[in-house]
Amino acid sequence: MAKKTMKNAKLRLYDGTATPFYLEVDLDVGDYSGPLGQPRTEEQLVLDRGNMNANAHYIEGPDDKLMESVPVSFSVLIRDDQQTINILNWLAGMWDGGTTQVNVHTLVTTKEDTQRDGATNNPAFADSNKLTSNIEYLIETGATDLGLKYAEVLLPLDQQQVGESAEGITLKLSGMCYGTVTRITSFTAGTDVEA
Repeated sequence: MAKKTMKNAKLRLYDGTATPFYLEVDLDVGDYSGPLGQPRTEEQLVLDRGNMNANAHYIEGPDDKLMESVPVSFSVLIRDDQQTINILNWLAGMWDGGTTQVNVHTLVTTKEDTQRDGATNNPAFADSNKLTSNIEYLIETGATDLGLKYAEVLLPLDQQQVGESAEGITLKLSGMCYGTVTRITSFTAGTDVEA
């Protein structure tokens, strides 16, 4: 039994087109971070006039907690090629309402595509220029691959960072997942936006 490292994982960004465009991120630094699940409603304790007895019970709290976003982050090495331009254009397109194209393709938001409560599509943002992407992270295991799909991830352009070191210049990406978090065993079929 061998441990898995960043050498065994891949990361893709997806848009909301019917057959989605995706951008597989090469040269990511291997610092991906994201939760294994999405929030649930809180349990609120109800006591019998402040006393713990057989009548005490829990009730489900409001849905605000269920709908809270969860953080997702990863870094990519900047290099002298088209993929760096495509990543920067992807981020810009998700922040300017799809005006910026990626390799001549207009991106479509994934917002309102999933249901955190299991019944109602998640709401759209008040600012229609904020678009979301899905992020899929897949670990190749040699048997059944393991991965996670983060739906409706907002990557605010003003919160993305560029950093430099002796090893290289890095684009540090961080976003908030407003949709569902689900396990996957393969990447979603789509069209490579770089093709």
